[in-house]
Amino acid sequence: MSKFDILGLYVADYKDYRHYYPCGLNILEKLWWLLMPGVIIQVSWPADYIVVTQGHPSWSGNGPTWEEYYSTDPNDHYRPWLEENVGRQGWDWNWGLAGRDAVENCLTIKFRKKYAAMATLAAMRWS
Repeated sequence: MSKFDILGLYVADYKDYRHYYPCGLNILEKLWWLLMPGVIIQVSWPADYIVVTQGHPSWSGNGPTWEEYYSTDPNDHYRPWLEENVGRQGWDWNWGLAGRDAVENCLTIKFRKKYAAMATLAAMRWS
């Protein structure tokens, strides 16, 4: 047990925030989720084909200039749009599995307060 567990920094007991509190994060990520004011949305878990080109790490390097892969990674589906329209992951927005997300097949994304309009747009786009 670490001193952070003893001090209770991993548990937020106020305003039913525990439902939106992701698990499996390091202390800096947990403090970001706990202390950063912002908007939290839940979207469906992505599972679809993605098109990758030479700049993508999944590209095999053989054949055509693009390939299709079946991916269920949120970074493959949501991150390009979020980084283009919102900002950096881990600073302006972040995603995690919170509460019953794994059972309900959804994903929790938190946006900084100044990107509340983009959070609404993302919730309508991916729900």
